[in-house]
Amino acid sequence: MKKKKLRIIIGYVSAFFVIILLFAVSIFMFVSTNQISKVDQDLMLFKSAVQRVYDRELRVALPLNPKTITIVRGSDGKLDPEFPLTEFYRDGLSEIQDIPLEEIRTISYKGGHYRTVRFNLFLEDELREVQVLYNIDSDIRVLNSLKKILINGSILIILTSIGISYVLANATIRPMKESIEKERAFLQDASHELRTPIAVIQSRLEGLLRNPEEKIIDKYEYIEPALRESRRISRMVSNLMILTRADAGATLDKVERFDLRKLGDDIAIIYGEFAMIQNKKFMYAPPSEEVVIEGNYENLHQLLIILMDNALKYTKDEGIIELAISSTKDRGIIRVMDNGVGIKEENLNKVFTRFFREDKARNRNNGGTGLGLSIAKWITDCHGGTITAQRRKEGGTIIEVQLPKENKNRNGKPKEKA
Repeated sequence: MKKKKLRIIIGYVSAFFVIILLFAVSIFMFVSTNQISKVDQDLMLFKSAVQRVYDRELRVALPLNPKTITIVRGSDGKLDPEFPLTEFYRDGLSEIQDIPLEEIRTISYKGGHYRTVRFNLFLEDELREVQVLYNIDSDIRVLNSLKKILINGSILIILTSIGISYVLANATIRPMKESIEKERAFLQDASHELRTPIAVIQSRLEGLLRNPEEKIIDKYEYIEPALRESRRISRMVSNLMILTRADAGATLDKVERFDLRKLGDDIAIIYGEFAMIQNKKFMYAPPSEEVVIEGNYENLHQLLIILMDNALKYTKDEGIIELAISSTKDRGIIRVMDNGVGIKEENLNKVFTRFFREDKARNRNNGGTGLGLSIAKWITDCHGGTITAQRRKEGGTIIEVQLPKENKNRNGKPKEKA
């Protein structure tokens, strides 16, 4: 995990570095290009001004701009005496003479930097060559200052990005660690839950092999526990497959509008008989008004079966199980209540966790796997609803499911936690 975290940090820092580098280079290129472009515009304006003035035989003292130096040569290539230069600029003229006509170039001359252009001009019917040098030292100083600012700023931002990358890497790794820990806990719990029934089945089968000539009726004490545990494994595997589909992003197969009272009626028929057989009392009074919601009938039927099974398991003889359906303006509400053993206050938020059971031995004897309420929560989440567990003052448990009447979660995927 540490190597993974380091790779993520390096990836984030590299991304920040590339972005900052491209940003800094693009700014510098834009400013430098724009600056030189302005100089070239001034240079060409100066060239045009010189051509217009002298074509009209108007004599104006050169240079026209204090940042420029104008060199005028005759047809023989020598300096025109009518446009004198100081001794400072006379030395080294050969360095700047070999510049193509009508082409703007950047040159270094006498310790300075210039943009220069050469062009021909007729003065008094005689061809002259004019070369203009535009000093860009101030522009270069500006660009150098900008370069330093960008470099220093980029270094500061990169150092800051290392800290940001560390924070982002932690944020990225955290859900991965949680997922790995959950998967490890899930595998440990699953292996633990499967170990006992497999051991029971193995021991019973070994008992059968000790006396193979005996009749099946004589080996009932070996066969019945093995059969019970094999059914329990089958039920657990089925539940695990449902939760695996949930983890893979399984959605509701079909969303339709139906009356929750119909669901309550169907469940009441089944569990009214079950409660009677187990010497328990089942109570259900449907509401007088419709409770129409958008959802998947089969999934909600499965949810209610899970809740009713739990209520029957943990309610003693002559206990009471109650199913209630009601509604608010925008929600349908299902409550399953019992006066059984109840749930400890500190465990109310844990009962929807996979394989969580307060009394594992008792739950195992009842055939429970600790997965039912996890499936119930997934079904509720797919409907965009909520499911909660509460303790009854008089003893027992209330499981309440609230479902929106207008299912905004139409794709049937559980809402992600913020």
